[in-house]
Amino acid sequence: MKLKEIVILILLILLFSLFEFVGWFSKIETVANKWLTPIYSINISLVQKIKIPYDFVVFSFNKFKYMNQLESRYIKSLSELSELDKLREENVELRKLIENRDIKIQKTIISAPIISLAYPAVGVGSNDGVEVNDMVLSNGMLVGTIDEVENYQSKVSLLSRHRNNKILAKTESGVEGVIDGDGKNVLLTQVPRNLDLINGERVVSVGQEGIERNILIGTLRIIDNNPSAPTQTATIIQEITFYDAILLEVK
Repeated sequence: MKLKEIVILILLILLFSLFEFVGWFSKIETVANKWLTPIYSINISLVQKIKIPYDFVVFSFNKFKYMNQLESRYIKSLSELSELDKLREENVELRKLIENRDIKIQKTIISAPIISLAYPAVGVGSNDGVEVNDMVLSNGMLVGTIDEVENYQSKVSLLSRHRNNKILAKTESGVEGVIDGDGKNVLLTQVPRNLDLINGERVVSVGQEGIERNILIGTLRIIDNNPSAPTQTATIIQEITFYDAILLEVK
């Protein structure tokens, strides 16, 4: 092939590629077919040499556009997955808030116990943010709740005393009952007779207004299994009592 033919071939390939890129080729092809037919018949080998590289260029260009589209879709999919992960994390946090909607905003006030013949108390009051029904804990164990609040001290209702505001509790095996007191002992009461209480199991709070979930109350030690009683009652032993504590937490 002469140099002139090579130059013409290259120019035609570039020209056809440009027309395909801007979308003019289909129009030009219609017009060109009218006068290319004689050329095909005169020098079909030259046309084939032009058409084969041209088809390759067009195919490569279409392939390039397709790969670009795939890349754009892939990037968009990654962005959507990141957004879904963010929404999933937000849903988990919202679920936690909903599950804990009955629990007050966490606060912890440290105080020494006040032991008197009249009643047990703590040396913090309304000036410190203490409220009625706040939990009183000793080393993380629930020993009572706030019954009355003054400016600088608060009266404590111990779990061992008979309570009007009942606390719901459960054992490790899931048996639920109500915390009450007989003046000396902490009791797990109102337990259905068809449920088995196991000596030595830990007892924790179920969770209700003012009382967080899974707060340790004590350990089952004595089970009163009176067959004539409609429900079961068990005594709960607290390893640390209000009177043993050096410091108490009010929550």
